[in-house]
Amino acid sequence: MENPFDRSREVAVSQDIPTHRYNLNFIYELPVGRGRTFLSGASRLTNLIVDGWEVSGIYSYFSGQFLTPQWTGRNPTNSRTPANVTIRPDLLRNANLPSDRRGVNQWFDPSAFDAPDVGNFGTSAKGVIKGPDVNVWHTGFHKNFIFTEKMRRRLEMTATNFFNHPNWSNPAVNISQVANVGVISCVGGVNGSSTGDQPGARSFRLGVRFEW
Repeated sequence: MENPFDRSREVAVSQDIPTHRYNLNFIYELPVGRGRTFLSGASRLTNLIVDGWEVSGIYSYFSGQFLTPQWTGRNPTNSRTPANVTIRPDLLRNANLPSDRRGVNQWFDPSAFDAPDVGNFGTSAKGVIKGPDVNVWHTGFHKNFIFTEKMRRRLEMTATNFFNHPNWSNPAVNISQVANVGVISCVGGVNGSSTGDQPGARSFRLGVRFEW
Protein backbone atom coordinates (compact mmCIF):
# COMPACT_ATOMS: atom_id res chain seq x y z
CA MET A 1 0.00 0.00 0.00
CA GLU A 2 1.53 3.29 -1.11
CA ASN A 3 -0.62 5.73 0.87
CA PRO A 4 -2.38 4.36 3.99
CA PHE A 5 -4.42 7.58 4.18
CA ASP A 6 -6.06 6.95 0.78
CA ARG A 7 -7.00 3.29 0.63
CA SER A 8 -9.53 3.82 -2.17
CA ARG A 9 -6.64 4.05 -4.64
CA GLU A 10 -5.61 0.50 -3.72
CA VAL A 11 -8.91 -1.03 -4.87
CA ALA A 12 -8.63 -2.51 -8.36
CA VAL A 13 -9.41 -5.51 -10.54
CA SER A 14 -6.85 -8.29 -10.09
CA GLN A 15 -4.22 -8.23 -12.81
CA ASP A 16 -3.91 -12.03 -12.93
CA ILE A 17 -7.60 -12.85 -13.43
CA PRO A 18 -9.09 -11.89 -16.85
CA THR A 19 -12.53 -10.30 -16.62
CA HIS A 20 -13.62 -12.21 -19.73
CA ARG A 21 -12.57 -15.73 -20.59
CA TYR A 22 -14.06 -17.89 -23.33
CA ASN A 23 -13.10 -21.45 -24.25
CA LEU A 24 -14.52 -23.59 -27.04
CA ASN A 25 -13.51 -27.25 -27.32
CA PHE A 26 -14.60 -29.70 -29.99
CA ILE A 27 -13.76 -33.06 -31.48
CA TYR A 28 -15.37 -34.29 -34.72
CA GLU A 29 -15.11 -37.74 -36.25
CA LEU A 30 -15.37 -37.44 -40.02
CA PRO A 31 -18.29 -39.53 -41.39
CA VAL A 32 -16.23 -41.10 -44.16
CA GLY A 33 -15.57 -44.79 -44.79
CA ARG A 34 -17.38 -48.10 -44.68
CA GLY A 35 -20.73 -47.95 -42.91
CA ARG A 36 -20.64 -44.14 -42.76
CA THR A 37 -22.39 -41.31 -44.57
CA PHE A 38 -19.74 -40.84 -47.26
CA LEU A 39 -17.90 -43.57 -49.19
CA SER A 40 -19.81 -46.24 -47.30
CA GLY A 41 -19.02 -48.72 -50.08
CA ALA A 42 -15.32 -47.87 -50.31
CA SER A 43 -12.82 -50.54 -51.26
CA ARG A 44 -10.50 -51.92 -48.60
CA LEU A 45 -7.59 -49.73 -49.75
CA THR A 46 -9.72 -46.59 -50.00
CA ASN A 47 -11.26 -47.28 -46.61
CA LEU A 48 -7.81 -47.68 -45.08
CA ILE A 49 -6.97 -44.17 -46.26
CA VAL A 50 -10.21 -42.29 -45.52
CA ASP A 51 -11.60 -44.07 -42.43
CA GLY A 52 -10.86 -43.15 -38.83
CA TRP A 53 -10.11 -39.43 -39.20
CA GLU A 54 -10.87 -36.96 -36.40
CA VAL A 55 -10.47 -33.19 -36.15
CA SER A 56 -10.22 -31.47 -32.77
CA GLY A 57 -9.71 -27.91 -31.66
CA ILE A 58 -9.52 -25.52 -28.74
CA TYR A 59 -10.34 -21.83 -29.15
CA SER A 60 -9.42 -19.50 -26.29
CA TYR A 61 -10.06 -15.82 -25.77
CA PHE A 62 -8.93 -13.92 -22.67
CA SER A 63 -9.39 -10.22 -22.12
CA GLY A 64 -6.28 -8.17 -21.37
CA GLN A 65 -4.81 -7.63 -17.94
CA PHE A 66 -5.27 -4.40 -15.99
CA LEU A 67 -1.79 -2.92 -15.69
CA THR A 68 -0.51 -0.42 -13.15
CA PRO A 69 1.69 2.50 -14.29
CA GLN A 70 4.96 3.21 -12.53
CA TRP A 71 7.27 6.14 -12.01
CA THR A 72 10.86 5.88 -10.73
CA GLY A 73 12.79 8.78 -9.25
CA ARG A 74 13.74 10.63 -6.07
CA ASN A 75 11.16 10.10 -3.35
CA PRO A 76 8.69 13.02 -3.59
CA THR A 77 6.57 11.97 -0.59
CA ASN A 78 9.08 12.36 2.28
CA SER A 79 7.47 9.23 3.71
CA ARG A 80 10.03 6.54 2.95
CA THR A 81 13.66 5.96 3.73
CA PRO A 82 15.01 5.20 0.22
CA ALA A 83 16.12 8.21 -1.76
CA ASN A 84 14.82 6.63 -4.97
CA VAL A 85 11.46 4.89 -5.22
CA THR A 86 9.15 3.31 -7.76
CA ILE A 87 5.56 4.42 -7.18
CA ARG A 88 2.48 5.25 -9.22
CA PRO A 89 2.52 8.56 -11.13
CA ASP A 90 -0.13 11.25 -11.44
CA LEU A 91 -2.98 10.37 -13.79
CA LEU A 92 -4.00 13.32 -15.98
CA ARG A 93 -6.62 11.57 -18.17
CA ASN A 94 -7.58 8.19 -19.60
CA ALA A 95 -4.39 6.59 -20.93
CA ASN A 96 -6.06 3.88 -23.01
CA LEU A 97 -6.02 4.54 -26.75
CA PRO A 98 -8.82 3.62 -29.19
CA SER A 99 -8.29 0.26 -30.89
CA ASP A 100 -7.44 1.91 -34.23
CA ARG A 101 -4.57 3.85 -32.61
CA ARG A 102 -3.08 1.09 -30.49
CA GLY A 103 0.02 -0.69 -31.73
CA VAL A 104 3.18 -2.38 -30.56
CA ASN A 105 5.06 0.94 -30.68
CA GLN A 106 2.46 2.77 -28.57
CA TRP A 107 -0.11 0.67 -26.75
CA PHE A 108 -1.26 3.46 -24.45
CA ASP A 109 -0.72 7.21 -24.12
CA PRO A 110 2.30 7.90 -21.85
CA SER A 111 1.50 11.63 -21.82
CA ALA A 112 -1.58 10.80 -19.74
CA PHE A 113 0.77 10.43 -16.76
CA ASP A 114 3.14 12.78 -14.99
CA ALA A 115 5.62 12.62 -12.13
CA PRO A 116 4.07 13.09 -8.67
CA ASP A 117 4.30 16.57 -7.19
CA VAL A 118 6.73 17.11 -4.32
CA GLY A 119 5.12 16.14 -1.04
CA ASN A 120 2.44 14.00 -2.68
CA PHE A 121 1.77 10.48 -3.81
CA GLY A 122 0.78 9.95 -7.42
CA THR A 123 -2.94 10.21 -8.15
CA SER A 124 -3.15 7.14 -10.39
CA ALA A 125 -5.04 4.12 -9.13
CA LYS A 126 -4.00 0.55 -9.85
CA GLY A 127 -4.92 -1.21 -13.08
CA VAL A 128 -5.75 1.85 -15.20
CA ILE A 129 -3.99 0.51 -18.33
CA LYS A 130 -5.74 -2.25 -20.32
CA GLY A 131 -3.28 -4.77 -21.72
CA PRO A 132 -3.58 -6.81 -24.94
CA ASP A 133 -6.06 -9.66 -25.29
CA VAL A 134 -5.19 -13.30 -26.00
CA ASN A 135 -6.89 -14.89 -29.03
CA VAL A 136 -5.70 -18.33 -30.12
CA TRP A 137 -6.74 -21.53 -31.96
CA HIS A 138 -5.15 -24.91 -31.27
CA THR A 139 -6.02 -27.67 -33.75
CA GLY A 140 -5.39 -31.40 -34.09
CA PHE A 141 -5.77 -33.96 -36.89
CA HIS A 142 -5.91 -37.62 -35.88
CA LYS A 143 -6.01 -40.89 -37.82
CA ASN A 144 -7.03 -44.11 -36.05
CA PHE A 145 -6.05 -47.59 -37.23
CA ILE A 146 -8.15 -50.16 -35.38
CA PHE A 147 -6.60 -53.64 -35.18
CA THR A 148 -8.84 -55.30 -32.59
CA GLU A 149 -11.55 -54.22 -30.17
CA LYS A 150 -8.94 -53.18 -27.60
CA MET A 151 -5.93 -52.33 -29.75
CA ARG A 152 -5.40 -49.46 -32.13
CA ARG A 153 -2.72 -47.12 -33.45
CA ARG A 154 -3.26 -43.38 -33.61
CA LEU A 155 -1.36 -40.91 -35.81
CA GLU A 156 -1.52 -37.34 -34.56
CA MET A 157 -0.61 -33.92 -35.89
CA THR A 158 -1.34 -31.03 -33.54
CA ALA A 159 -0.79 -27.33 -34.12
CA THR A 160 -0.58 -24.68 -31.42
CA ASN A 161 -1.73 -21.21 -32.50
CA PHE A 162 -2.84 -22.74 -35.82
CA PHE A 163 -3.57 -19.37 -37.52
CA ASN A 164 -0.32 -17.87 -36.17
CA HIS A 165 -2.21 -14.95 -34.65
CA PRO A 166 0.20 -12.63 -32.78
CA ASN A 167 -0.61 -12.49 -29.07
CA TRP A 168 1.34 -9.62 -27.59
CA SER A 169 3.02 -9.47 -24.22
CA ASN A 170 2.28 -6.55 -21.93
CA PRO A 171 3.75 -3.13 -22.75
CA ALA A 172 6.35 -1.39 -20.61
CA VAL A 173 4.52 0.73 -18.02
CA ASN A 174 7.26 2.74 -16.28
CA ILE A 175 6.90 6.32 -17.55
CA SER A 176 10.43 7.14 -16.40
CA GLN A 177 11.81 4.84 -19.09
CA VAL A 178 11.02 7.24 -21.89
CA ALA A 179 12.55 5.16 -24.67
CA ASN A 180 10.26 2.15 -24.24
CA VAL A 181 7.23 3.20 -22.19
CA GLY A 182 4.07 1.95 -23.89
CA VAL A 183 6.11 -0.29 -26.21
CA ILE A 184 5.45 -4.02 -26.64
CA SER A 185 8.73 -5.78 -27.26
CA CYS A 186 7.72 -9.42 -27.78
CA VAL A 187 4.92 -11.90 -28.44
CA GLY A 188 3.91 -14.91 -26.42
CA GLY A 189 0.78 -13.88 -24.56
CA VAL A 190 0.47 -12.62 -21.02
CA ASN A 191 -1.99 -14.94 -19.30
CA GLY A 192 0.11 -18.06 -19.02
CA SER A 193 0.39 -17.99 -15.23
CA SER A 194 -3.33 -17.51 -14.65
CA THR A 195 -4.86 -19.50 -17.50
CA GLY A 196 -2.31 -22.16 -18.33
CA ASP A 197 -2.04 -20.95 -21.92
CA GLN A 198 0.98 -19.14 -23.38
CA PRO A 199 0.40 -18.90 -27.14
CA GLY A 200 3.63 -18.16 -28.95
CA ALA A 201 4.30 -18.57 -32.65
CA ARG A 202 2.63 -21.42 -34.52
CA SER A 203 4.22 -24.82 -33.96
CA PHE A 204 3.44 -28.38 -35.06
CA ARG A 205 3.88 -31.73 -33.38
CA LEU A 206 3.72 -35.15 -35.04
CA GLY A 207 3.23 -38.28 -33.00
CA VAL A 208 2.24 -41.94 -32.99
CA ARG A 209 0.33 -43.50 -30.11
CA PHE A 210 -0.53 -47.13 -29.45
CA GLU A 211 -3.54 -47.95 -27.31
CA TRP A 212 -4.41 -51.37 -25.91
